[in-house]
Amino acid sequence: MNLKRFRNSFKYAWAGLLENHRREQNFRIQLLVGIFVFMFAILLDVDWLRMSIILVTCAYVLSLEMINSGLERYIDKLTPQKDERIGRIKDILAGAVLLAAIFAVLIGIVVFYQPIYNLFFE
Repeated sequence: MNLKRFRNSFKYAWAGLLENHRREQNFRIQLLVGIFVFMFAILLDVDWLRMSIILVTCAYVLSLEMINSGLERYIDKLTPQKDERIGRIKDILAGAVLLAAIFAVLIGIVVFYQPIYNLFFE
């Protein structure tokens, strides 16, 4: 195993995260929502299983947003001119992120229902 290559792979991955954070408003918004949800979970003292579900869901949405951003940039590089077919491909990519975000909200409702119920009714 080449330790330098292994270390560089983390350096490049970190650079990709920072690049995405700098340039992608939706990523920053989703990251802030994820942090807010995580802090809310801590305040409600949710159990570790629920916390794990929250973290995996947030990671899924953020990762999918990064894939969407990367593919959109790649597509723009390949086809800088306006093309209706390319627009539909980008719409599909954005739709995948939207679908993940919708399901993240549904997962949040399921995860937080019992702790919120317990807070107010027990």
